[in-house]
Amino acid sequence: MTRLPAARLARAIRAALARRDVPGEHAGFVADGLVGTSLRGIDTHGVRLFPTYLAELDGGRARARPELRWQGEKAVRRLDAGGALGLVAGTVACREAVRLAREHGVGAVSVGNSNHFGAASVYTLEMARQGALGLAFTNSDALVAPFNGRRPLFGTNPLSLAVAAAEGEIFCVDMATSQIAYSKVKSQREKGLPMEPGWAVTPAGEDAAQAGEVPEVGALQPLGGYKGQCLGMIVEILCALLAGMPFDHELSHLYAPPYDTPRQVAHLFLAFDLAAFGDPKAPDAFRVRLTHLLALVREQEAAISGTGGRVINPGDLEREAERERGEMGIPLSEEEAAFFAGLDREG
Repeated sequence: MTRLPAARLARAIRAALARRDVPGEHAGFVADGLVGTSLRGIDTHGVRLFPTYLAELDGGRARARPELRWQGEKAVRRLDAGGALGLVAGTVACREAVRLAREHGVGAVSVGNSNHFGAASVYTLEMARQGALGLAFTNSDALVAPFNGRRPLFGTNPLSLAVAAAEGEIFCVDMATSQIAYSKVKSQREKGLPMEPGWAVTPAGEDAAQAGEVPEVGALQPLGGYKGQCLGMIVEILCALLAGMPFDHELSHLYAPPYDTPRQVAHLFLAFDLAAFGDPKAPDAFRVRLTHLLALVREQEAAISGTGGRVINPGDLEREAERERGEMGIPLSEEEAAFFAGLDREG
């Protein structure tokens, strides 16, 4: 394992995008989103994605200088991202949602004709840092079977919510609607490790945990059974249907060709102005109460004693990772480190 400083990785990403004619501001959106996600310990959606994003640009799936087209004038707007990199479309849209919320109390931006947008928490954290309560959703290519199904029909369709508490702390949930990430299943298979029950099913519909050491995986399982299917369908409705984009099962796969054909991924961003829910002091009271709630959770006794266990809030582990990786660097595999070294040589 190799560790590289966040600043070095950000420079390499910006430079590689500049060589592909991506505007400086847009390159910054991509670098900040990927590096920030890796800093928080979410490696599946951090800098590891950058080779795929370059392949999308080089092949024409994503456009370096997309035409961003807006519809709507009030609290609800639609953005046709014109094949933009997802981190570009998402950042532009979530910032517009915050602007709308400041004017109307709530802002909603639906996005179509986009690409994979990284971690949903990139955008909710951005909205929370601007003082709003932020929600983000995206649909994705089909990897998840419906409950009791055997073939993929839905994407992992993540959702995220973030809002600032007192003293700068941010509550942040970012979760897929599948039981486990596809990257985890892929890693288990590559290492010859068994699956856990409920992670995935084989093409024949058998639980992959019961199908041998390195089973063929047909589809991921929805989070918590039929309730996870419901959540995944909610996200598809909020994203693909509102934006008039293809269903999850009609999207091409992120890691597979054709890299010259737009994917038409859809997102939705919602921002709420806390002051719109009460008097001008409402945001401060909300943040104090949220801090109290977070403290109540952390004060709870862990169910298993004597193991160093603890009760945590969403975002606690990511904050700890961010502190550690900010000091020690972001860990990369040898292959990933070699890729970024190659980018340095290109410059």
